[in-house]
Amino acid sequence: MPMNKFVTSSPIGNLAVEYEGGYVVAVRATKARASAGKEPFARDVQKQLKAWFGGRLQQFDLPFLFPGATDYQVRVWDQITKIPFGATQTYGEIARKIKSGPRAVGNACRRNNLLLIVPCHRVVAANGLGGFMGDEDGSLVRRKQWLLDHEQKILHGH
Repeated sequence: MPMNKFVTSSPIGNLAVEYEGGYVVAVRATKARASAGKEPFARDVQKQLKAWFGGRLQQFDLPFLFPGATDYQVRVWDQITKIPFGATQTYGEIARKIKSGPRAVGNACRRNNLLLIVPCHRVVAANGLGGFMGDEDGSLVRRKQWLLDHEQKILHGH
């Protein structure tokens, strides 16, 4: 099956969504211009992303795959998908659940290609926010803070 792609705008910048055979395989930040997907599946993904950013959806109902992921990465990401909307867990908490180390969990988060669907923004350091998508203190960490703040505002009706 050929890979399909569209770019949608969001409050954290444009997001490139790749999908194949009815499965989302990547959601990444991009500088590319928005280009709406025309297929029903693409429209559903766009609708759910818009609803999530609009505060009307707390959990995505989208089939997804992790092409090229290691078994370890999938174990980490599976744990992360269990973190409820508006909640956080530390790298260490995830590591203990899968009998691993916090640094390895952080490395798996850095390789997550399914932004928001696998909500790595909900994984924080024991002593603060932690990094995001490989960034330790720049614009991507500010994006992580925005996502966490957004979820709190939705939960608390602000």
